[in-house]
Amino acid sequence: MNYKYEIVNYDKNVPAKILYCDLSSDTHKTELHWHREPEIVYVLEGLGECSHNGEMKDLPAGECMIFNSEDVHLVRPKMGYRANMIIIQLSFEYMRMFCKTIDSVIFDLHERPEHKDQICEILRQIANIDIDHDEYGVLKQISGVNLLYYTLLKYCTSLKRSANSFIIPKRDFSYAKTAIAYINENFKQEIPLNEISSVVNLSPSYFSKYFKSVTQVSFSEYLANLRLENALQDMLTKNSTVTAAAVENGFANVKSFITQCKKVYGYTPAQYKKHLLNR
Repeated sequence: MNYKYEIVNYDKNVPAKILYCDLSSDTHKTELHWHREPEIVYVLEGLGECSHNGEMKDLPAGECMIFNSEDVHLVRPKMGYRANMIIIQLSFEYMRMFCKTIDSVIFDLHERPEHKDQICEILRQIANIDIDHDEYGVLKQISGVNLLYYTLLKYCTSLKRSANSFIIPKRDFSYAKTAIAYINENFKQEIPLNEISSVVNLSPSYFSKYFKSVTQVSFSEYLANLRLENALQDMLTKNSTVTAAAVENGFANVKSFITQCKKVYGYTPAQYKKHLLNR
């Protein structure tokens, strides 16, 4: 499970980054991440799920979810399902031209269900624009994105933070971000509990409880999932053997790699690779 900060780059023509994803839970994403820019997700078909600051939620077709700046999140198909989604990452710099205090704005769709329906319809319309076969489709895309910005800024801002005020988040992710950044750099080596807890200056027992409370998974499971994801990727992209993938990605032995793979996917690593290649 990789938990990282991301930098978002934008298309020069469209004032947002638009991603179209048609995913299967066969490639069960475990990567938690955060970035400065707000992100909004809409499920077109299938069933997705998201982790939002440590809380899991199902995202059925027709449902959208917004993640504010620095929110730790993950969006993926629910296990056993596919999910066709559109993801739009908003631009602070663009919004600042119209809202000078954008850095202190929090978007909230839950308290405004009627406007959330509007947002979902705008996202559906953007997703249906065929820019590959319509030479002017990008103009419709720009129009839709601007309507999205307008609706969010006009109706969906729930809190503005001044320079003198602050919000206490539901969960404090500061220690987790530091810890997982360290894990991400060092997962190929042994990382004892004493070592990772010292990175964030917490006792091992407190760190264990804290880590699970904010990520919904234990430190050991989190580390095993990160190693699993990278080991399987090596088998698929580098044609690594099971043994090489295990050793090069921090597993103590091949058996622990096989056990973790069967636990997550119900297959051995070799079976999992064959399953994906035969789809």
